[in-house]
Amino acid sequence: MIRTFGLALDTVAAIATVLLCLLIAANVAARQIFATGIPDTVILVRELMVPAILFPLTTATVTRAHVAIEVFAQLFPDRLNRLIAVFAGLVGLLIAGILLWAGWTELARNWASGAHYGGELNMPKWPSRALFTCAVAFFAAAVVKILLEDLRALFAGGEEPPHPNAEEA
Repeated sequence: MIRTFGLALDTVAAIATVLLCLLIAANVAARQIFATGIPDTVILVRELMVPAILFPLTTATVTRAHVAIEVFAQLFPDRLNRLIAVFAGLVGLLIAGILLWAGWTELARNWASGAHYGGELNMPKWPSRALFTCAVAFFAAAVVKILLEDLRALFAGGEEPPHPNAEEA
């Protein structure tokens, strides 16, 4: 289920990236041709960066595709690698929890106050806060899934959880 949401989030991230490219190109063209830019481009770019950067985080986590340094880990016994994976999952869950709490607090504050960005478009602040909170919630769910897999592997004494490049090795 998390993979399905991850795919949907990746699609939204790809659309946000395309919109970012179009917005920046249109702004540059408008400045060159009409000597004026698109209103609130900086705010729009900042808002589109939230889904473009944070939404793929869920898929990267579920597929264990984060950057890892395995030079020394290959020398450790499997049980120690599983313990390290569980520790990393706990730290990730702590960080995700803090980010989720901060995102939710910021979203609630902006929703209640009706805060808007200054500028010509007078855009509300809450939509990007909602996107951030949604992205972090899915990331936290992915971390819980990975942590449960790692705990199961640790206590069962089974193999180390699969890595995304295991088929290539």
